[in-house]
Amino acid sequence: MPYATSPRIAPLPLAELTPEQQRLARLGADTVIQVQAKNAALMQASASLGGFLLGQGELPPRLRELAILRVALRCDAPYEWANHVPAALGAGATADEINALTDPAATWAPEDGAVLRATDELCAEAFVSDETWAALAAEFAEPVILEVLFLAGYYRMMAGFLNSAGVAVKPGQPVLGERVVPHVAEAAPVVTRPNSGRTGVDGTWHITFTHPAGSKELVLELKTSGSAVAGSIVDTQLGVTVPVTSGTVEGNRLEFTAVVTEPARFEIGVTGTVDGDVFTGSVTISGGGTFPFSGTRAA
Repeated sequence: MPYATSPRIAPLPLAELTPEQQRLARLGADTVIQVQAKNAALMQASASLGGFLLGQGELPPRLRELAILRVALRCDAPYEWANHVPAALGAGATADEINALTDPAATWAPEDGAVLRATDELCAEAFVSDETWAALAAEFAEPVILEVLFLAGYYRMMAGFLNSAGVAVKPGQPVLGERVVPHVAEAAPVVTRPNSGRTGVDGTWHITFTHPAGSKELVLELKTSGSAVAGSIVDTQLGVTVPVTSGTVEGNRLEFTAVVTEPARFEIGVTGTVDGDVFTGSVTISGGGTFPFSGTRAA
């Protein structure tokens, strides 16, 4: 399918976006938001459905991302592909699975194959065949089947917008049609400094967690009361502070959850271990995968 090779709608400068639009842009798809912001009401309506499909749907994140990449392939959508390859890797898909999306002879597990065939048919005919519907029904309940239909439809719509508006792929992002190289997971870096002699969880922590799309810096403010943990997560890049909703601590190990409500809704779960001034563990993002983190106690 054809697509515009240069922008037809110039993105708004970030400085001209509202604070909420700027936070959405900093989630990763900044150019998309900068273009869509020229029709703010439409952008808000689209973001509501997109946010649900990405963060609140029942389809497993890995399979969701493979389906989105299949739409990108079927619609020749370079931007959609570039943005969702890192998301697919983060959600647990392997490079071999992503590369197999372009192979007609590839074999898939029954639930993967049913969703990918449904995606192909929706992109080609806007209709799921009886045979494929039966395969979906054998693997998923009706609410999830509905989600599959809307997922393929939403990203087919987005492919039409991205291709027609000429939203540009950034240098260094995955190129549609090129083989994806396996992602090598790296531990988040730990900054070393003299030991303060403090122990326990309470205090301010500067942590970094790694993701295939890039690392992210966060600040944790934690306070314990018996075995309970309270506090907040501060994302200085987005300008968002999220309170801890529940948590427990046992010795030097703790786990807690927080619910992000802006610029998109998703749940964060943190599990970690404190060793003096070093804090290591993992962050699980609903709909997004689990990633390692490490960091140090603030001086």
